[in-house]
Amino acid sequence: MRALLYLILTVALLWFGGYLWFINKLSNKEMNIADQTDAIVVLTGGQNRLSVAGILLEERLAKKLYVSGVDSKVTREELILLLGTSPELSSCCVESGQQAADTVGNAIETLTWVGENDIKTIRVVTSLEHMPRAMVEFKRFMPEIEFIEHPVGSWRPENINYFNLSQEYSKYIISLLRSRISNQIYN
Repeated sequence: MRALLYLILTVALLWFGGYLWFINKLSNKEMNIADQTDAIVVLTGGQNRLSVAGILLEERLAKKLYVSGVDSKVTREELILLLGTSPELSSCCVESGQQAADTVGNAIETLTWVGENDIKTIRVVTSLEHMPRAMVEFKRFMPEIEFIEHPVGSWRPENINYFNLSQEYSKYIISLLRSRISNQIYN
């Protein structure tokens, strides 16, 4: 019984130590806004992600913009309005997918699009707290692609919901484990 208690305590302490590391990593995230990429990929689901991606395309930081995980109820016109891109860029350079329902789905959906468009470098746009998990999944499915992280939002401890952040950290751990296991199997 005592061994079980020590095991539970050890796991809890390891989780909490990792959680503090995760918070530190988010609070020190730096952004690369100068380098161009072949494409911008934005993951739907959070505030301002679409408008930030639209601005990046307007600033010509990539030639294409892919929106992953668009709800099937959202029309192309509504999507373009949320992106805020010009009609010229919208018609030539914006594509979207509606298959993804989660982060793994975003990576798989993007992988298909990347293969169809000969993409070598991607700027990933998602929320600050979601970025670590998104990058684990994207690198797992597309190890040959070069990624630039473009998190939306900034670290402000007074505005952070630590319960939601702890859930995101737990999902991040699961993604890391899944990635390590799949690397072991396929290597």
